[in-house]
Amino acid sequence: MDFEINKKLLPMKAHYFFFNAGLAPIMPFIPTYARQLGVSQVGVGLMYTVFPFVGLLAKPLFGTIADKFRIGKQIFITAIICAAIFFTSIYFIPAKPTEALMDFDCNLMTILKTCEVSDNCTLTRINLENPDMMSTLECTLICNNPNSQFLEEMCSTWNVSDVCNTNLTSIEMKTYSNMSKALLEESSCLYFPVENLSFNGTEVENPYCKSSTSMKCNTVCNSATVMSYIQKPITETSQEPYYSTIQFQMLFGLMIGAWASTAVVTSLADSICFNLLGSKPHDYGRQRLWGALGWGISAIFAGYLIDSVSHGENIKNYTPSFILVFIMLTVNTISVSKIKIDYRQEPYAFAKVASLFKDVKVVLFLLSCITFGICIGSIWQFLFWYLEDMASSQGCDSLEWIKLLEGLAMGIQCFAGEAPFLFLSGWFLNKLGHVHTMTMILLVMGFRLICYSLLTNPWLTLPIELLNGLTLGVYWSTMTSYAYLIAPPGAGTTLQGIFGALFEGIGTAVGSLLGGFIFQNYGGAIMYRSFGIYTLIFGILYSSIHAFMDRKKTMTRKEFAAGIEDYSSTESYSRVNQAPDDQL
Repeated sequence: MDFEINKKLLPMKAHYFFFNAGLAPIMPFIPTYARQLGVSQVGVGLMYTVFPFVGLLAKPLFGTIADKFRIGKQIFITAIICAAIFFTSIYFIPAKPTEALMDFDCNLMTILKTCEVSDNCTLTRINLENPDMMSTLECTLICNNPNSQFLEEMCSTWNVSDVCNTNLTSIEMKTYSNMSKALLEESSCLYFPVENLSFNGTEVENPYCKSSTSMKCNTVCNSATVMSYIQKPITETSQEPYYSTIQFQMLFGLMIGAWASTAVVTSLADSICFNLLGSKPHDYGRQRLWGALGWGISAIFAGYLIDSVSHGENIKNYTPSFILVFIMLTVNTISVSKIKIDYRQEPYAFAKVASLFKDVKVVLFLLSCITFGICIGSIWQFLFWYLEDMASSQGCDSLEWIKLLEGLAMGIQCFAGEAPFLFLSGWFLNKLGHVHTMTMILLVMGFRLICYSLLTNPWLTLPIELLNGLTLGVYWSTMTSYAYLIAPPGAGTTLQGIFGALFEGIGTAVGSLLGGFIFQNYGGAIMYRSFGIYTLIFGILYSSIHAFMDRKKTMTRKEFAAGIEDYSSTESYSRVNQAPDDQL
């Protein structure tokens, strides 16, 4: 069998691969990077509430401009460059100053203490960092304005002559503690008994004080886990609002620009892809699957590089992520410059676009996109949180494997779910048509969410993730091809922008906000069960209404053109059938 590659589509495949490979090293890590910059959880939550509405505005706006003035390629390339600039600029946001304080308590025995601990699994986390638990915790302490009582103890009890009859304003010493003797009190205070300390060359074994004394000291320890508990941002005032910090303002501004640029690129890329596919819109998934592959490969590689360069450091070093973003998006910009777009000469008429929304079938399809967005938003935002809560209820041992489970889940979603079903999505659309394919997506998504709600073992989520192919993988092709096929001549980008904006700007935003409310008040199981039942009911209603409206034809490959005519105007029908016959 001869297999011919359409060279005209190669730049499109390259775009999907390199653009997603450019987003994967940074997008999943933005919340943790924000925390590292000193942005609070409330600040991160506010940003991710606003971002979908940025896409809601950007997609149809720039889609309309691209169609009206026929400058889609110029906007497309500019948006990729802007995305690269905005994302890489995040690297230059100055981190908020931090301090790491521990209490140095000296009595019958000397201990280092912090009461900044908030979970029962602290000792397990330390154990994971030091599996043999025989490591020595070495801390350097700088204690400013030491009290006179402590100086007297150093002079008389420890025989440190350097502090006798002096008025030191600061002292620096090193302490050594056996990690295996760490104690956790009431899940809030962590203690490390000090077995040895050194000051100005003087070694003191088993230090103690005749009278109780305590000081707060700036501390640097050789344990990243311990440092994660004690290192906190310095606030100028205790009442300083999170939105007044330069870190929040810069990150929020740059992410709005990056999010808008990404939304525009995504929308225009799909429109350009359908333009190149011509009379074979059902082959869209075979182009889009390269995006799933790019995302999966790049995310794994970036995670490995971040862990490698951060080994032994107290905070994660995300420099490799930003380098990958710059390289991948630069290559992407070069690859898309090779794309040649054939703009047809029909005049742009927004009135024809608006008239489509008088069609009940189109409105129903839009509502189905919003419903799917609600469901996928709840998965994107809360699935791993839900699994971590479930795992922690089984004991602290879950910390040893929960990140492995999350990594496997992401791998299955991408490589075993989304990518292969993007390839097969054209087959589903040809055999079932858009209405029945969307019905299948909604019913499978409802089943998937209910399966989440019934989980008792987090590992059982892995087979459920295979359904990501029948849901998200097939959905991308269904939504974008439907918008393209019903669009009036010259308005494909506009309509795809509207559909994408409603899916993301309303659907995923509602899923995040409403899902967060239900999750916080009733738990993840109730949230997923509620959304699952709602989606099943909507899917049944969606199919039933179409059946009631005597929409009984099934789009087979032979009936494909007739099916298109049901969805679109005669002009759109003619345009699709007269397009050049491109091969994959």
